[in-house]
Amino acid sequence: MPPPSILAGLIFGVCGLFAAGTIEFLLRSFAEDAGINRWIFAAVPGLFAMLYAILVYQDAKKKVRRITESISRGILIALLSWLSVSALITWAWCGDGEAMRCFSETLLVSGIVGGGPMLVAAIFAGWISGLLITQPERKSPARQSRIDGGAEVPAAPAIGAEQRLPTPPR
Repeated sequence: MPPPSILAGLIFGVCGLFAAGTIEFLLRSFAEDAGINRWIFAAVPGLFAMLYAILVYQDAKKKVRRITESISRGILIALLSWLSVSALITWAWCGDGEAMRCFSETLLVSGIVGGGPMLVAAIFAGWISGLLITQPERKSPARQSRIDGGAEVPAAPAIGAEQRLPTPPR
């Protein structure tokens, strides 16, 4: 199983792309007004979610004990992604003199239109990540010995492992 941060990054990236797909019409209008390719604006929320998930879920195997802790991390990732996407839209769309006013308006508009889908995606991704992280480690039967009829049977050797024949006594 991959490290929890990479796993969470993939899950949040996919869910972030789905959430961005629901508000693609808004992102497309921002991109057209700014003169930037619309695919960049459509992909950026998922990429920011991936980045923040990798950062937030560092050492998650030790720190995340319950699914609710993972969901709260997911909400944090959604907030950070929302701030970052709004900052990107502000940078691309507004002039330098009105940056703070434009940033507050961009936060408001993107929060009203895209807040619901991003929140649902973050809660879902946090729930899935929490389920996968809090699951106990499963050991494959090939790595452990089994008890068969009361007698312990050794596990099969790993693929590529050399088996040596017993040497005859001299």
